[in-house]
Amino acid sequence: MSKQPGARPTPPDEHAGATQRTPAEQQRLRVLRFAAASATYAIGISILALCAALGMLSWARWGLIAAAFAAINLAFLLVFLRRANLAFADPSLTQGQVIVACSMMVPILLAGPRLDLVAVPFYSVLFVFAMLKLSSRQLVWTTAYMLATYALAVALRLHCYAGVLDLGDETVTAVLVVASAIWFAGAASYIYRLRSRLKETVARLGEIAARDGLTGLWSRRHIDALLLKEIQRAARSGAPLAVALADLDHFKSVNDRFGHAAGDAALQYASRAIGTSLRGGDELGRWGGEEFLILLPNANAEQARACANRLREALAAQPFDAATQARLTVSVGLAVWTPGEGVAELVARADRAMYRAKQAGRNRVEVDGEGSG
Repeated sequence: MSKQPGARPTPPDEHAGATQRTPAEQQRLRVLRFAAASATYAIGISILALCAALGMLSWARWGLIAAAFAAINLAFLLVFLRRANLAFADPSLTQGQVIVACSMMVPILLAGPRLDLVAVPFYSVLFVFAMLKLSSRQLVWTTAYMLATYALAVALRLHCYAGVLDLGDETVTAVLVVASAIWFAGAASYIYRLRSRLKETVARLGEIAARDGLTGLWSRRHIDALLLKEIQRAARSGAPLAVALADLDHFKSVNDRFGHAAGDAALQYASRAIGTSLRGGDELGRWGGEEFLILLPNANAEQARACANRLREALAAQPFDAATQARLTVSVGLAVWTPGEGVAELVARADRAMYRAKQAGRNRVEVDGEGSG
């Protein structure tokens, strides 16, 4: 149920709006990102092929490295296609991919004495991918793992190619790798903090957009998106769904007699009174002016009528203004969703029923397709 004004609101992302990605869309995006990473691996393998052509490593070793990368990428692809990645805290598996790539740098650096040339650019690419997704803590562990595997590779190179390596070149490369790691870790941590603040700002803006500024109820745009979701859910499950359009009676006279401040207070009172009368799972939004739209999932016509009468009685139970003792009444139109019906058609039927309630004397409930209530 929608929260009353002043209460802590439900975050909008709990109710997927029209622009929010579905789980299937999120998974497709992860696969596309993985494809981009695989393309980067292909570029790296091509660079190593150039090194092989220049005699910096044998073609046999190049073939083993290429086969290893192909097998690793195929394994990750199968994980994504089988949706097994969803079992992990990070469904994108960014840290796992970066760690595997860091591990593969050991055999790459051991494949030839002159391959220290690829260390800095290859590690830099890995850090760029890490910067885009990993948290500060993950970056610390990933950086530590990268430096540990690089230290292992250097130690093995010094053992395997003793007397062949240029220690000056090795030292410069090591300094560049370590300095790059420190720089990227610092930059990535800063970017992560910026990304976190941006995420919080977007969430706050989403909350502002989803809420009516005066009453704190769902805005028309958001309640419209929620209704679409409820219609889709009802279409899948076959469960009943009803909507109620409630319009305050003689609201113009409230503004004329007591002023617009009193009118605002009346709307706030109405939103609280209606909200407290709803069931758990019902949703309440301000549709426009003095109109409110209520979503009633799993409610047939009889249950929806009972709910509408309950909110009508709750609204009139006490005055909205203690000084004037003025009270509010409401006319409610109900419509029960029928298969194949869209948002506009369903709300239009509730609107027609609401106008019938007005014409029949106000302060009453009418159900589209039924007699007076």
